[in-house]
Amino acid sequence: MKFGKDFRRYLEQTLPEWRDKFLPYKLLKKLIKHLPRPPQAEGPPRPTGGAARPLAAAHDAWFAAVLNEQLKKFNDFFIDKEEDFVIWSQGLKERIEKIKERKCGAFTSDRKFCEEMLEIRKDFVTTHGKMVLLKNYSSLNFAGLVKILKKYDKRTGGLLSLPFTQHALHQPFFTTEPLTRLVHECEANIEVLFPLEPEVIESHQTEKGETYQTYNPKVSSVRADNTSVYQSIKAAIQIIQRLQKARSTYNEDDGSGVVTTESSASNLSANSQNQAADHESVHSVD
Repeated sequence: MKFGKDFRRYLEQTLPEWRDKFLPYKLLKKLIKHLPRPPQAEGPPRPTGGAARPLAAAHDAWFAAVLNEQLKKFNDFFIDKEEDFVIWSQGLKERIEKIKERKCGAFTSDRKFCEEMLEIRKDFVTTHGKMVLLKNYSSLNFAGLVKILKKYDKRTGGLLSLPFTQHALHQPFFTTEPLTRLVHECEANIEVLFPLEPEVIESHQTEKGETYQTYNPKVSSVRADNTSVYQSIKAAIQIIQRLQKARSTYNEDDGSGVVTTESSASNLSANSQNQAADHESVHSVD
């Protein structure tokens, strides 16, 4: 499996405005190739003390600083998006309540009410998909970090992988529990507010017995507008599934407290596939 190839393919399929927020995996690989190899490729284990390996220690510090800049980028983007989703969720609740109040009073027809609810449904589908993408963003960037650290240690004989991976595990971008709650809340609202009833989605009848189907184009619009989001989710899941089959960089639950690329991807994969399935069911209604 070539992680770099998969990662590049995913970047090509993800949302354009997100692309520069990911780990620059290819560039980091090039940087590593220009680093000198350790003087002893074979032989007895080399001393690990900083004084015994000043050059390697300097390389470790330099590369850790490079990766810390990436962590800051991940954290800033993740926190910003997560806050946007919290604000969106609250705003949409208020919007729904207002429409329900108008339904009981000022609305002159069920048709206008249904049109506005379908616009809200469109927002739900779009934002749900982006929340799933943000969860995948966390998993794939963590996977990329683990892979690039492995390449760095192999090239330089460094000892950076273990401490830096543990450091990354405590970063905001890797803490997805609040985001997961938002995803579940969004899914629950979709199920409650937008049951897939034929009379809502397919046709309506006036008091005179006239049938109209003005809502079908809007449902088609929901599908069309969310194609890029949905395709990005599928691409991310494919990479995660490949990572699950790959050999772990570290042993899962080995007492070291390190979460591997594969174990992290495995945990997210089941959730992502369920969320994508839910997204598809809403996304593909005729």
